[in-house]
Amino acid sequence: MSIAFDEPALADAEEIARVHVQCWQETYAGLLPAEFLRTLSADARVTQWQEAISDPDVFICVAREAGRIVGFVSCGSAREDAAKEADGEIFAIYNLKAYHGRKIDRALIAAAARFWLSKGGRNLIVLSMAGNNQAAAFYEALGGVRVYEGSFEIAGTRIGDIGHLFNNLAELAALA
Repeated sequence: MSIAFDEPALADAEEIARVHVQCWQETYAGLLPAEFLRTLSADARVTQWQEAISDPDVFICVAREAGRIVGFVSCGSAREDAAKEADGEIFAIYNLKAYHGRKIDRALIAAAARFWLSKGGRNLIVLSMAGNNQAAAFYEALGGVRVYEGSFEIAGTRIGDIGHLFNNLAELAALA
């Protein structure tokens, strides 16, 4: 089946939250405490996604197969910690593990780049957890340059944070 890309409706918030939690559990096993990942709740994230979908300053694009959301990206103005490096930020980009290798993530990055260019943006930063080598390799393969290293705390555990900067938005926007 083919993958379709579109902007979600408010009614999609629950499904995005479900995909978000499943992706965290698939991606961060071994990087985050197992108990924390086990207790993540899609229900607890629905309001977050309803607010994001309703926010005109946040762009969200979802990937769907047979109408079912299998991945998403969200972006907008860089948050304070990332704003030193970029004017825009990819807040989240995920696709279900069963869909890796189908270039969904490339299409989602392209959609974010097109959106940010349309807003007059010059660049985008994306943060990832240290140890998520697959994400770092993906961002670097697309021209992302490592510009930031920091840390944050989650579930009582200090986690390394890496920022990749994309100055090549026109190139990214042209990805298929």
